[in-house]
Amino acid sequence: MVSNKNFEVVILSEEEAKVELLKGLLSKYYSLNIAFVCRHAAEAIDYLNHHTPMVFFLDMGFSEVLNDIRKPPFIVGLCDMIHTKKVKQFLKMGFFEVFYAPYTERELNGIMGKILNIYGIYNKLDQQMIQHVEETNMAYNQEEHTPKSVFIIGTRNEESIRIVFDNVLYFKKIGNQVCVYFDNGFRKYFRSNLKMFHAKFPKNKFQKINRSVVVNMDKVTGVLKNRILIDDNATFELSRSFKKSFKGLLSL
Repeated sequence: MVSNKNFEVVILSEEEAKVELLKGLLSKYYSLNIAFVCRHAAEAIDYLNHHTPMVFFLDMGFSEVLNDIRKPPFIVGLCDMIHTKKVKQFLKMGFFEVFYAPYTERELNGIMGKILNIYGIYNKLDQQMIQHVEETNMAYNQEEHTPKSVFIIGTRNEESIRIVFDNVLYFKKIGNQVCVYFDNGFRKYFRSNLKMFHAKFPKNKFQKINRSVVVNMDKVTGVLKNRILIDDNATFELSRSFKKSFKGLLSL
């Protein structure tokens, strides 16, 4: 029988209480497997140079091991105090994120949400695997095997939400966020760049029409020259560089 625990995690800390707390928090992620817990730097160096875990939780007191290991995709520092001025230094050292005391479930959910989203986009993970980790991440049409919705995990203080594709009119970039406009008038902001957010949606249904806007092709009700009408309510400019791909999808 094949295990559902697909993502290997390694922890390096000499503090028993911290390790047990972290293990308890990570146990709620069905597809995470805590492959190894290291108490000393030498143990971590030996293990990481012979194995390839996805996430490495590293107590900041052992940060020097980064010079001697094959670095995993995601390194998360464990830090007992918030060092705001040192965040950039941590990132330059190779850390993806820093998990600060008191090590709450909410903070860990934010970190793991970003890791799983990025890993899913760039490594094209099997959808069933993502379902185990995110507790049913996508809803599928059983006959066509096409996604009908996507579950977006909120980062930090943002709530998580399931987005049904048919309910979306369009979404656009606003500053360092993406705002989704729904057909019931509801709006929802997400901290993300447009490219990464667009990657979560089916390309045959959601088309980028200019540098800032992606529209649901099923909601397009009219086109006049370079202006697009969405659901008889909003109009947007169609950029020349996106005109060919837009017309191709419009004819489907």
